[in-house]
Amino acid sequence: MSGEASNTRKETGRFYKLHLIWYRIRHGMILLSIRNLLLRLKININPYWIDREGLDLSAEPRLPEPPETYRLEAVPRKQLRPLFELLRYNLDMLEDRPESPYEALGLYKGEELAAFTMMRYGQFELSGKKFLLSPGEAYLENMYTFENFRGKKLAPYLRYQCYKHLEGKGISRCYSGTQCLNTASRRFKAKLNIQHETLYLHIDLFKRFQRTYLLRRYTPSAPPAN
Repeated sequence: MSGEASNTRKETGRFYKLHLIWYRIRHGMILLSIRNLLLRLKININPYWIDREGLDLSAEPRLPEPPETYRLEAVPRKQLRPLFELLRYNLDMLEDRPESPYEALGLYKGEELAAFTMMRYGQFELSGKKFLLSPGEAYLENMYTFENFRGKKLAPYLRYQCYKHLEGKGISRCYSGTQCLNTASRRFKAKLNIQHETLYLHIDLFKRFQRTYLLRRYTPSAPPAN
């Protein structure tokens, strides 16, 4: 599709890596960049939250453009692999596992994919630790907005549409993982009034020492008044 080609040119363009470095500096993500450099040395120190989100916690975000500018549509599985390769995501996440099925939703403007995210059921895995999900629960992962569409508040809007999609399937409790060092992700989650459930620290040194520690459990706060 022409939209996919446009996204590919933008995300893999000659100056995209330089732009990405500037983006991280501008948005206070220097520590995340340092962590990514350490990953090349096989040193992984990753503090992260497991967060709860959903319709009961968030108000519907508004777009600066008319909502009809975009359409919500399932992203076909055959399109996910090239997307993952483009974004250098872990392809193992796309393996068919009966205990961890998934689907993807995207926002399209015309034929161009503007943003997408995935929903996983049954169980999910973070830093080698598995978390089980009940039938009425889902895990939300891999939210991504393409460069051409950033700054349009699509991420929180798409996330909210995921809540409504899941509610229609009888799923009202949603979870996600948030890296503590990823300030952009934290700001996006704050717009949806997410609640921290637990705080973990994962340490992986040269693939020889691997541990995940539970640092804190949070007390749920009351949902916002309507």
